[in-house]
Amino acid sequence: MTILKMSAEDYTISAEYLALMLEFLEKRGVSEERALAGLPIETGCWRDPKARLTAAVFDRFARRALALTEEPWMGWELGASMTLSSHGFLGYAAMSSDTLGDAIELAVKFFRTRSTIIQLENFTEGEWAVLQVNEMLALGDLAPLVVESLFSSFHFMAMQLIPDVEILGELRFSYPEPDYFPRLRGLIPVPVYFDCANSQMRFPVERLQRRLRFADPRLAQMAAAQCEQEMEQIKAPPALLGQVRRIMLAGSGGFPGVEDVASELHMSSRTLKRKLQQLGTSYQTLLDDLRKGLAVEYLTQSPRSVDEIALALGYSDASNFARAFRRWTGRSPSDYR
Repeated sequence: MTILKMSAEDYTISAEYLALMLEFLEKRGVSEERALAGLPIETGCWRDPKARLTAAVFDRFARRALALTEEPWMGWELGASMTLSSHGFLGYAAMSSDTLGDAIELAVKFFRTRSTIIQLENFTEGEWAVLQVNEMLALGDLAPLVVESLFSSFHFMAMQLIPDVEILGELRFSYPEPDYFPRLRGLIPVPVYFDCANSQMRFPVERLQRRLRFADPRLAQMAAAQCEQEMEQIKAPPALLGQVRRIMLAGSGGFPGVEDVASELHMSSRTLKRKLQQLGTSYQTLLDDLRKGLAVEYLTQSPRSVDEIALALGYSDASNFARAFRRWTGRSPSDYR
């Protein structure tokens, strides 16, 4: 993840998550001193609910943690170790909500209190309720750590809030299947898809109405009020990546070019390219990722033919699409299906 001047101070994550990661490292014989050596992180800052790490500092620390443990799957374990209090007042607000749907609405509304590196979005799609993770910065190879820890924590907290009910329906990840995942697949009791257009947790929409075991309107109101205060102190960086993706998807008859997207955003194409570079990505990368994700979803979850998918993704013929898909995944569309 490349983070330049524009984003170094604007994109942050709560320092409270450091405590969990340091505890994880300590159990593997990595001392706090070794984990933090040379990093601009003040010892004990994680005890201050207002303390934040910039994305640049978190990037360095997270990469060090992965290197020191040699456990690239650590996101799953981190998430499983989180409690509702790990998410500060947002956790208490969610815990005391009336229904699962109410808790998710609060999580989406106030997630900026926990991090501005990613953003949550919720919606329904047919019989599915969807909780989607949108990258505010291009996470690159840190995406598994960030997204898997988030989904894992949400799963285990939902189990606490609604006991004896299986919440999850399926998981989707926007990145390729990690090398370590086959050893974990048997531990995850729902379908898991990689190379998708977006990272999502999906579950039956009726679960949104499930009442939570710790529902407490008074506590929920107090915790939400505290979240509102925290939100006022945390800068909301521009959601440029999401805006670009939405404009790309809104086009009819193929995807718009960078000039068209820039015009829609009232800026020059040169400015748009520079801003995307500052967020660690490029227009072509976003376009390729979007096409790849949609292609995988069409191939695995729709009856469309390869020719129809090629046309929907803006390719003049199926052979051009097949070459691009092989470049993305190392397999032909037919083999992948």
